Amino acid sequence: MSNFTVHVLDHIPFNVNFKELARKAHVPAEKELEEKTGKLLNMALEAASPKALFRVCYITDRKEDKVTVEGVKFKSSLLSEKLSGVERVFPYLATCGTELDKIPIDRNDFMSEYLLDVIKEMALNTARKHLRNYLKENLGLKKIAYMSPGSGEYHFWPIQQQRELFSLLGDTRKLVGVTLTESFLMIPNKTVSGLFFPTEVTFETCELCSRENCPSRKAPFKGKMP
Repeated sequence: MSNFTVHVLDHIPFNVNFKELARKAHVPAEKELEEKTGKLLNMALEAASPKALFRVCYITDRKEDKVTVEGVKFKSSLLSEKLSGVERVFPYLATCGTELDKIPIDRNDFMSEYLLDVIKEMALNTARKHLRNYLKENLGLKKIAYMSPGSGEYHFWPIQQQRELFSLLGDTRKLVGVTLTESFLMIPNKTVSGLFFPTEVTFETCELCSRENCPSRKAPFKGKMP
């Protein structure tokens, strides 16, 4: 394997105002709920530390249904198709960080749990956007797309390949506090992983997912893989 350098972005600004959170969380205009939301937001802004990490890697082999990155094999005909003509890829993680889970809230209070979950999602989106902009601005990438194990329909790129992806990212727990469970889920729960890659065509993994009413959808479902 070539130079194993993991780049960590851990000073990512996170600024959310009350109106933005209230709108996203659909907080009713009731004094008690507004006060609870404001108090929780203040604690979150003080504690939050969204993070991201990535590596610069090269494709070392490719076949119709398989791509090998720095000796690590990913079995996915769709991934192979999307990486056609691509030589350099960027395995990555973006996370809300572990700090938000340490905020002292009543775990039996559904509203507080819900609000914290929305804040964590916003912190994650901030980390992913920051990483995307960093890659474009610092590595000369005009347009980039990404794919993630488990995104879209199951057979496109199975979630089990999280293990292979994590093998490219070093000690993620030590670097950004993220662990991969035996069932291939990530902790903290508001964490995403995948491969960023240069592209000439706009592509979102949402195009491969048939889940209806998804609040994070960025593109319409386009049916079966071509």
